[in-house]
Amino acid sequence: IRVKRPLSVLRMELQSSVSPAELQSEDDQASGATEREENPLTWQSLVSRGVLASLTLQEIKRQEVINELFYTERAHLRMLKVLDGVFCQRLTRDGVLPPEDIKHIFRNLEEIIQLHAIRKRSETSVIGQIGDDLLSWVRKIKRAVGTFCSNQPSALELIKSRQKKDQRFTSFVQEAESNRLCRRLQLKDIIPVEMQRVTKYPLLLDNIAKYTEERQKVKRAAECCKKILNHVNQAVKEAENKQVRPPFFIHWSTRKRPLVLTTRARM
Repeated sequence: IRVKRPLSVLRMELQSSVSPAELQSEDDQASGATEREENPLTWQSLVSRGVLASLTLQEIKRQEVINELFYTERAHLRMLKVLDGVFCQRLTRDGVLPPEDIKHIFRNLEEIIQLHAIRKRSETSVIGQIGDDLLSWVRKIKRAVGTFCSNQPSALELIKSRQKKDQRFTSFVQEAESNRLCRRLQLKDIIPVEMQRVTKYPLLLDNIAKYTEERQKVKRAAECCKKILNHVNQAVKEAENKQVRPPFFIHWSTRKRPLVLTTRARM
């Protein structure tokens, strides 16, 4: 039996639902995280002149493109934590939805967050070899990302369906979306951020490959990302087709002949 809390209680608790010690302080420290994803701080602005003077132009450019990857990854991780803290954990704690619905919507979100939690690096340091780390990490995320992203169409459909018939859930989502951590994004906009992030990896890694001696390893990581993207795109397409296809299909022709109904199994 789910114990439902009054909406007034949900409203009062919403702002404190996200771990103040972690997510809120993270948001304050990276208040421009979303903007940085499009225009991250340059690495040169973070290091001393002495460090810059000791590096070649090629190495400086390499540090810049690696810095872009890490900055944008941090912004992405922050948004995944918002999805978890503002929505998933709150829905679970307050019993707004049945556990099976929450599992359906957020699938393996916790695993995705752990995979994106790259160890913290000093933003002012010179980053050395990363080819092996990138290749290993990309291979690790393949299955988890495929699982999460292929679930996206049905997750969004369930959210839409619930909002039509469940006023308590609808009110909760509206209140949650008003949290400043969401940056004016709706739940239906935040669910796809992982898919959107995957599309950016090939270009980010290709840029790193242009300026590193580890070109082959980084290129292999980029190619692996492209395969992941193709796999995810296909999985999402198949999931969407399963949702929109009716049990019978009508073949229409201008010729005068009997109407033919074809079952999905014969297609």
